[in-house]
Amino acid sequence: MDERWYTMDRPKSKYPKMSMSDRAAQFAPFAALTGHKEAVIEQGRITQEKRIISNEEKLEINEKIVEMVKLKLKCRIIYFEKDRTKSGGQYMESVLSFKRLDELNKTLFFKENIQIQIEDIVDIEILEH
Repeated sequence: MDERWYTMDRPKSKYPKMSMSDRAAQFAPFAALTGHKEAVIEQGRITQEKRIISNEEKLEINEKIVEMVKLKLKCRIIYFEKDRTKSGGQYMESVLSFKRLDELNKTLFFKENIQIQIEDIVDIEILEH
């Protein structure tokens, strides 16, 4: 038997040597847990529960909405935005310019292309008079 094969040099490729991460990436489509990392991140994302506001707070918010609608004013508004994928959501604060009110659906529309359900409003502050 010829014993020279184990003393021979490795053949040289005409292509540059590929990095380990690039080599590993070739097999990524065969990963057994596709989407697992995204699922872990999604599960770790924190949402808040919507708090129930008192009748006094509702009256105060409604008075400010009436003033804003009548005078077409800008406001600072804090509202609850429901999460699209999980239970709960988060409280958002924005400065918005009033556009119109949909009384039937109890929705405020703003020039910034945002619409907010009146029942989701926690606080509102009129900025212009």
